[in-house]
Amino acid sequence: MKEKINILINIFTRVVTTIFLIVTIYEALFIGMGVTFKIMDIWGIMLIGLLCAICYLPLLSEKNYSKAAMIILQAGYFVVINATTLATGFLLHWFNFKNPLAVLSFELIIIFVYITVMIVFYKIDYNSAKEMNKKLKERQ
Repeated sequence: MKEKINILINIFTRVVTTIFLIVTIYEALFIGMGVTFKIMDIWGIMLIGLLCAICYLPLLSEKNYSKAAMIILQAGYFVVINATTLATGFLLHWFNFKNPLAVLSFELIIIFVYITVMIVFYKIDYNSAKEMNKKLKERQ
């Protein structure tokens, strides 16, 4: 249980950190250096991080999923995260559905954050597995 809580905390912190980094860079490049975060924006980003962590729970199951089931779970996870982020962004006026370019750029940011976090997780898991295999070989 402690390991799962650590994973959820890691998901939360990685998602929130990645969102802050990407949004900061995006706003600096396309809007200007004078933009500041409102407290509701910060709460919205933290809510997205929390929902990303909570929605990841089914993927932490002890059950061994087939490759197809895992792909379906990951796709479902992305759909839920995407919908949640779009809803949060709309409610906090981060974009307007009347402006297709704003919706498209917001969607691209969501996809970029998702892919970035997944790559980071993959790299960390890969390195952990590699290290465990190395230790197993040393014991033999």
